[in-house]
Amino acid sequence: MTTNQLKKYSLSRSLNERIKELSCLYEISKIAQKAVVDLPSTIEEITSVIPKGWQFPEKMAANIVLDGEVFGTPTKSQHFQFTDLVINGVNRGKLIVYYHSDPPKDQILFLKEEEALIYQIGLELIAIFELHEKRENEKRIQQRLRHNDRLNLLGEITAGIAHELNTPLGNILGFSELMLREEKDPKKVADLKKIINSSLHARSIVKKLMFFSCEMPTQFKHYYINQLISENLGLLQIQLNEKEIEVVLDLSEDDLPIRVDAIQFSQILFNLVLNAISAMDNKGKLTIKTHEEEGEVVLNITDNGKGISKESMSKLFQPFFTTKPVGEGTGLGLAVVYGIIQSHGGKISVDSELNKGTTFTIKLKKDVQ
Repeated sequence: MTTNQLKKYSLSRSLNERIKELSCLYEISKIAQKAVVDLPSTIEEITSVIPKGWQFPEKMAANIVLDGEVFGTPTKSQHFQFTDLVINGVNRGKLIVYYHSDPPKDQILFLKEEEALIYQIGLELIAIFELHEKRENEKRIQQRLRHNDRLNLLGEITAGIAHELNTPLGNILGFSELMLREEKDPKKVADLKKIINSSLHARSIVKKLMFFSCEMPTQFKHYYINQLISENLGLLQIQLNEKEIEVVLDLSEDDLPIRVDAIQFSQILFNLVLNAISAMDNKGKLTIKTHEEEGEVVLNITDNGKGISKESMSKLFQPFFTTKPVGEGTGLGLAVVYGIIQSHGGKISVDSELNKGTTFTIKLKKDVQ
């Protein structure tokens, strides 16, 4: 073969390789548009297309490793090239292109152009992942906003209901107590006591509604969270012992200062711990952890109980919503917790998995005196 023929052959081969590379990138960019609908299948499809851009596509394969999950066929091949997938400044995985069978002899295994190609495909994948995560975050934010809007609306409604009920309840209770002082008939006395007890029960429900709507007056003072937890757990020891619950305290070494209403903080602990006890079988495990995170005091309450379904999670803090059997709960416990934490300028979130357990996370501002 003459020198000119060699040059023409080399040029023709380079052009063919370039066409393959561009075709590969074009095909990947088309597939990438599906990532909005189904990211895993999109990644799998991209891994099947990548080898087409290499000089020996019939001998090549690719896989993508993202957060420990492998898309494509894992390889033990000694002949491979890779590029890191750095997403939002964090190395989250790799794109690997490799020979799945014996490479051709007396040939350059990977061209310089292929080094540039794998890097370019890596950038395309990073863009896909970043866009997908951005959209997922936007969805979560919109869901939280809708959820908070519903809770705020419920707060306004319940505040109005509570105020409307307070006056007639006060009248019923006051007049019943006056009549009880004068009444001698045992049957009427018993009836009046029933009226008074029912009125007191109704008033306690109204009080909980006012907690949810942040209408209850608060007395904020400087406390240490670990001390409050220890004091309140002592009051719950009977319930914990009845079901032989193991309590694990993982409290911060330094007792973290918070500014709270001590009575309302007790209500938070009581409601969450009693809910955890209710969710667990005998000899369950309750873990209470405190730590500091970015200037906030974080309290985690974790049980290994039955967990909460996804359907229930979105309604968890709504008044009168309960997963307990009829007659076993008013559905106001978590609504009260939510209202108290809101009035303290804090945040509450929940993470749960069916048959594995639930963690409530509360964040309050650290008090700096």
